[in-house]
This record gives sequence, structure tokens and C-alpha cells, in this order.
Amino acid sequence: MTQPSVNTTFDTSLIDLNPNVSFSTTESDPSDAGMSSTTQKTPTSAPSPFVHDINQDTPQPSQSVPPKTSTPVQHIGTQDAYDQWASVYDSDGNMLQSIDDDELNTLLPSLLDQIAANSNRDIAVLDLGCGTGRNTVRLLSHSWPAGRKVAVTGLDFSAGMLKHARTKLAAFTDSNKHTTLRLEQCNPFPASNNFSPLAINLPPQNLVISTLVLEHIPLPTYFRTLSALLAPGGVALVTNMHDEMGSRSQAGFVNAQGVKVRGESFVYSLPETVQAAQDAGLELLQARERSVQDKDVQSGVVGKRGGKWIGCKVWFGVVLRRA
Repeated sequence: MTQPSVNTTFDTSLIDLNPNVSFSTTESDPSDAGMSSTTQKTPTSAPSPFVHDINQDTPQPSQSVPPKTSTPVQHIGTQDAYDQWASVYDSDGNMLQSIDDDELNTLLPSLLDQIAANSNRDIAVLDLGCGTGRNTVRLLSHSWPAGRKVAVTGLDFSAGMLKHARTKLAAFTDSNKHTTLRLEQCNPFPASNNFSPLAINLPPQNLVISTLVLEHIPLPTYFRTLSALLAPGGVALVTNMHDEMGSRSQAGFVNAQGVKVRGESFVYSLPETVQAAQDAGLELLQARERSVQDKDVQSGVVGKRGGKWIGCKVWFGVVLRRA
């Protein structure tokens, strides 16, 4: 199986939108009928077909209702897709991102406290595939121990996403003299060579978070880089779209011209993800899965369109440690 032509470091997920907004859901939808998908089961297996529940060729029962036209689909490199997506990424109603946020509300603060408690020195934390800085904000705004210096780094392949991250995060660094922020555009997932943190003068990290990124990267490449970034004993938090959802869904959006833009995605199960991490020398400390429940819709954790995913596992997260 050919690997993605463009490897990326982005955080992606399902878009949950008002139907009048010009952005698509990333569920399998009728406009893709007859088109090949760039969602793949694994880098070494055949693509997983999308599920279509409407035949676009079926005549409409009434001439008073105009027939639904197909949305044109453009498959491009993932980096280019996220550069285009960047201007609306934080505001387009992302359902999986909402689930990720809800899980991290409890998971990440406790993990940051553990990192601080287990280190007597300055702390280095990295957001791998930081995108627009959705979770970099959490690293900067955490209540770190008084007097401890914390170096926060965000890496991403998309210049467009980083542009928005710089704007968003400026206020957090200005108000905290003990916390520094570095945002760097680079590709830490090269297909042919091992990534070296030394190439960008990055020291070993106490903690790496990488949320909704794995979907776009071959497993061996991803975990090889993750292991290289961590200090001995360092911890990583990785979240991703669950394969139960990923077999029917792919990240994408509809641009201002009405074209559905999609990058490249792989579908990974939790067990194969854990195995790939262990193959790279990482130890599993914790694993979680999350399905959408009715209470998530009723409480507003996800929007109303999230109701179609009730009962489906959509998210998983793992906490790993380098030996």
C-alpha cells in the first residue's frame, strides 16, 4: 500500500454543523457515491469503503422538490487541506473535537500534575500536531508549580494552522513569565528517514501530547517519531478517531466554492495502535474508549447532529511512557 504523499501533523475530526452552514460533515454522505475514498484501513491494507444510504441516481418523487446535486470532491495533500481549513477550523462545529475536549478536561490536568510532581527540574512539554493551538492553550494555562520554568513547544506541518495558533496563544505567553512558547513549522513524520529532534534544536520532552493526529500518519512512522521526542521516562498522550467511526468517516470540509476538500486518512484500531507503540519501545499506562451517548447530545457536549453517532465508539486515547 502506498503511504500518504504528504505526511502531516494535524488534529482532525468529524465536523458537526448546522445544515445551512457551508461545511460538510465527514460522515459517509451521498455526494461521494461512485468516488474512491482516501480513507484506508491501514497502510498495508485496502481502503475501507464508505457507506452510502442514498442512491444519487434515484429520481425525485416530485418536481416541486429540486433534486439533490452531488457535492464535488477534491482529494489533495493533507497539508494543503489543513492550510485551506485553518481559517474556519476553530468555528465549524467539530463533533469529534468536542468529544476530545470533554475527555481532556479531566485526563490532561491530572497528567500535567503528575509530570510536575515527578520532575524536580524545568519542564518541557510538546504539542505534536498542535494545529490552531486548541490544546496548546491548556498547556500554557495550566497551574504549574510556582517558580518552575515550563517550555511549551508546538509543532505542525501547516503554516495556515500555525498562523492562527500564534494569534490565539500570544496573550497566554505575555501574562506568564515562567512559561515560554515556541511554535515551529516542520514535518516530524518523514516517510524515508528517522526524524531527529536535534534538527530543530529540540531537547528531550517530559510530556508529548498529540490529539487527533495519528489518523494521517502510518503507525511505524508516527511512533518512531514520538519515541525520539520523549526523554527517558517521558510520557505521551495520544488521541485518535476510533476505528468504529473511522470505517465510515473521514475528515474534510466544504470550501467557499462548494467543493468538498479531503486529505488522506488511515483507520486504526486501539489494539493495533497499542501494538505499534510497544514495537517502538513505549509502555502502555492507560487506554480509554469513548462512544457518543444520548446525554452528550442533551447536555450540549456535542451538537444535535452528533445524535446519529449515539452508541458508536468515536474516540480513543492512550497514555504511553518511554522506558
